[in-house]
Amino acid sequence: MTEPRTPARSGRKTSEKPQLSRDNWLDAAAGEIAAGGFGHLRVLTLSKKLGVTRGSFYWHFKDHEDLVVSFLNRWRDRRLHELQYWKPKGGDVETELRQILELLLTDASRNIRRLQVELAVRDFARRNDYAGALVAEVDAARINQNCTLFQRLSGDPERIKDLSLLLYVATIGSQVVLTGKQGDAESIRRIEDLIARVVLEQRAT
Repeated sequence: MTEPRTPARSGRKTSEKPQLSRDNWLDAAAGEIAAGGFGHLRVLTLSKKLGVTRGSFYWHFKDHEDLVVSFLNRWRDRRLHELQYWKPKGGDVETELRQILELLLTDASRNIRRLQVELAVRDFARRNDYAGALVAEVDAARINQNCTLFQRLSGDPERIKDLSLLLYVATIGSQVVLTGKQGDAESIRRIEDLIARVVLEQRAT
């Protein structure tokens, strides 16, 4: 399905803009949400920034609520999809743990907007049931993936769950502290090492 175009008047040169996709609108929404949260999200503002009329918006979305739900769904889908990039592969637990921490902290610390959106979604989830359900789904998937790593350290389900939760809250908190810091690679590596050592010390002896 493509957006309808307004026919050009004869005798007048026009420069056609590329037709916007649904993802173009959601990308623009991400910028607004990162800047000021979901309360900052306005259809008219998005239209002006994209250089189109509101009619283009309504070609892709029913209303503002549809935009919000679509954005949340895409956020959830992308967060679940990215789990494959740090999925444990069955190798040495400490080696894989340190690789995962490097990906979650060193790499993630460079992406400020990603963290801003994550925090905005979590803030919105406190007062929106649908957002809350999606955040809970993503949290559960992330923690469950950690469990697959720690199952090789312990046969105690409660200990596995505790280690997985400890790793999760430590990485989320570290991302909040570290994201956007420039020239602080040594501090990031130190925190990665501290988390790895604290988590590994909790394994059964």
